[in-house]
Amino acid sequence: MRINIIYILIFLISLSANAQNLNDYLSEAAENNPALKSFQYKYESALEKVVEVGSVPNTSFGVGYFVQTPETRVGAQRAKLSIAQKLPWFGTLEAKKESATFKAEAQSNQFDFIRRKLFLDVKSIYFELFELQATKAILNENIEIMKTFEELALIELENNRSTMVDVLKIRMEKNELYNTLHKIEENTIAKTTAFNLLLNRDENTVVNIIETITLNENDTFNKADITNNPKVLQLNNLESALEKAELAVKKEGLPMIGLKLDYVVVDERDMADLVDNGKDIIMPMVTISIPLFSKKYSSKQKQLRLDQKAVATNRTNTVNKLNTIFSKASRGISNSKVAIKTQVKNINEADRAKEVLFAAYETSKIDFEQLLEIQQLKLKFQLKKVVAEKQYSIQKSTLEFLTKNN
Repeated sequence: MRINIIYILIFLISLSANAQNLNDYLSEAAENNPALKSFQYKYESALEKVVEVGSVPNTSFGVGYFVQTPETRVGAQRAKLSIAQKLPWFGTLEAKKESATFKAEAQSNQFDFIRRKLFLDVKSIYFELFELQATKAILNENIEIMKTFEELALIELENNRSTMVDVLKIRMEKNELYNTLHKIEENTIAKTTAFNLLLNRDENTVVNIIETITLNENDTFNKADITNNPKVLQLNNLESALEKAELAVKKEGLPMIGLKLDYVVVDERDMADLVDNGKDIIMPMVTISIPLFSKKYSSKQKQLRLDQKAVATNRTNTVNKLNTIFSKASRGISNSKVAIKTQVKNINEADRAKEVLFAAYETSKIDFEQLLEIQQLKLKFQLKKVVAEKQYSIQKSTLEFLTKNN
């Protein structure tokens, strides 16, 4: 017996250790969600782009052999080796690197935004599952109450203190509860599948859901924090990237410097006393590439300036949209708090009304019609409370999505 108890305790401890909470699910989603991984790879690719654009052009090597050797005073030229390197105007590569760096930061911001949106989706489905689970518990509780009412009505029917109509009404109400419960169970399966797929795991995995929602009266969310939302930061970095790209194009319109070194192999002549006989030739060179036809550079700069204006306008529009969502979510969370408190009061009043009806039963027969009506009202209030709790949690998650880096 003692050994069995130990095994049971070990089993319960194991269940407790394996139980996951919402934060665990968020971490799992951040690690496994394929859409998020895709943006992570894009960010890593953008980082490699910084190295690419910051590199100087390829170095040129050349080898030439004179088929007809030109004669010089010190001998015939036999072969020619050359190496050349072009260098962009000062600061061009740096501007390109800075532009690519800002673009990489924009990709990082996009990754952060997608992660926040993923967390919001996970939380939303999680709290929808909470609503379904709580509704299921309420329906089961009411079904048991209907069974008790039915038994009581049958007893009263035998004592001629109720009618068969009362019994049938109770049974019909119980049947409706069973029908609603079936729908809830089907919706739970669908939502569980959607939740598990967000975490990129087996769709039949059991999801552990909290049983109660706790209101936090000290919730504070600052609308000014929207300026630090990854979507806004992404547009800031894109605008900076375009500014640096414009500077890089401007510098590309300036001359390009080239460095070159030629080495010519010279054969010796049949003149022993010739000074520098057969001496090879070394010729360093400096070249300048001047873009005489520079309209393409000015056109490109104009395009980039227009792109900057487009990004700035898009940022204003994005901030306005996020502010609208913030205001709606703030009102929603406030309304949900009021609704929860109201339904708690209504549920308590319904319980008091039931007590009054049962107290009257001691002196007279039970009015099953009123009893059913009160119980239906309580069920209505209970379901409204659960919906309000879900809405409170989702609106709170929305405000976190807008203002906080979870």
